[in-house]
This record gives sequence, structure tokens and C-alpha cells, in this order.
Amino acid sequence: MYINILYVTFANRQVVMLTEKEKIVECPFRQTLDVLEGKWKFAIIHSLLQHGTMRFKVLERDVAGITARMLIKELKLLESHGIVSRRAYATVPPTVEYTLTECGRSLEPVIDAIQAWGVQNREVIQAHL
Repeated sequence: MYINILYVTFANRQVVMLTEKEKIVECPFRQTLDVLEGKWKFAIIHSLLQHGTMRFKVLERDVAGITARMLIKELKLLESHGIVSRRAYATVPPTVEYTLTECGRSLEPVIDAIQAWGVQNREVIQAHL
């Protein structure tokens, strides 16, 4: 069952109705979370930041625990949001390389901050596992 939530606002004496998707776009924080949500996106971005351009199989080996199917799905989403670019070569077998776009590389301070937080709080995190 799908629920469509509508938000009603009043602007210039007119009723304006926004859907859930339109409402989220108004909040940059929520929009960013929607783009980067999930277990694998940060790991993929971290690998590409460390190694630069990577072929699919190399990236799959570098992101421990991810399946090929999930990696394909996450890379397509990251590509659709302009964070990763994909380059396919007409070879047999097909060769595909992924690299971060300028937008993707701008996430480096965020990834560094997450890593620093993890190092700083390692004992607390491990105590609660």
C-alpha cells in the first residue's frame, strides 16, 4: 500500500499543495541523506577517493562484503545523482571504469570527518557491538 502525503501551505493567499517528494527537496539536509543513504554508498565513495578511477571488479573486491548486484545498483544510483561517472569500453569482455565527479570529490571532507569520528570513538563503538 502506498500513501501519498500532501503538505498544504499558504503563499500569497493561495493554497499550495506539495507532495512528500517536493517537500523533501526544500530541505538540503534531508535531500543529502536521501542521496547518500544506505550501507554501501559511503564505502564506494571512500574506495574511489582512495584509489581514483577503478574498474568494476577491482571496486567490488575493495568494498568488502558487497555483492555484484548491489554494487551495480548503488553505482547506478550514484551515477544518476552525479556523484560517480561511468565509462564503458567496447572490449571483450566489456570493461567499465568508475570515477568520482567533481561533486563526488567534494564529499572528501565529509568522508574524512566520518573516518576521524570513527577513530576517535572506536572504543565506545566496539563496546556496544
